[in-house]
Amino acid sequence: MENAVKGSWDYVWRPDGVVYYEKLGKGEPLIFLHHIELGGWIWKRVIDKFAEHFTCYNISHPGVDHSDTPPRKYSMDDYAKAFIDVMDKLGIGQANIIGSHGGCVMAVAMAVNYPRRVKKLVFDGLPYWDERRGRIVFEQHWMPTYTDTTWCDIPVPALRSWEEASKTNPTLDREYFELSQAGLRKTRRWYRLSAEALTSYDVEAAGPKIRAPVLMVHGETDLLRRGEQRALEGIKGAVLKVVAGCSAPFWEKPEEATKLALEFLLARR
Repeated sequence: MENAVKGSWDYVWRPDGVVYYEKLGKGEPLIFLHHIELGGWIWKRVIDKFAEHFTCYNISHPGVDHSDTPPRKYSMDDYAKAFIDVMDKLGIGQANIIGSHGGCVMAVAMAVNYPRRVKKLVFDGLPYWDERRGRIVFEQHWMPTYTDTTWCDIPVPALRSWEEASKTNPTLDREYFELSQAGLRKTRRWYRLSAEALTSYDVEAAGPKIRAPVLMVHGETDLLRRGEQRALEGIKGAVLKVVAGCSAPFWEKPEEATKLALEFLLARR
């Protein structure tokens, strides 16, 4: 991680390599799953508040930050199994989960494949697509960004300077940008492979199989909102909350997003 750890940290050993996690707070287990292209630092503005009520486990996905990169490409089901292995090693029978973007889809796979292990789900920007829509997203959104053909055996995202990035996006948050670029220096090849896996997972087929209570949080300007109505129709009992004036609510509007999530997680249901 790029920031000092206020709680404790450790590794869980798996045959595909170690998985790094940070632990903070006390109470019921609450697992945090970040974007596929970012890291656990995305929760740095909110995790202290959650730790007042829960034992928080901020997990670095396999291939990211201090976790080892597996020797093969992972599917969303492989990610789900990795997190279940972490829960097993830590003695966590059941946990609440907060996921963001790609981390939401990993949480969906956990809820579908291991329903008794997931208590409640909070999705920050759930990508709700079928295989066809996912393929279109990969081809039209991600593929054009893989412009560096010199770094490894497949095209990957090129690293950018702050000056270059801020010219094309004047509202870009510098801390967010610097942390994301630092992570990409390690994960560019893995990020490309994970994006392929993410967009090939049929979230629409999996959604109706979820049995855990679900809160969907969307930033008002998040492009993934295009699937929110299908998600509400597909996931039984799902609740939607939209945070105005932002794209990434747990980063841009941390107090409002945290309040919504805590009300949902602490409610008896």
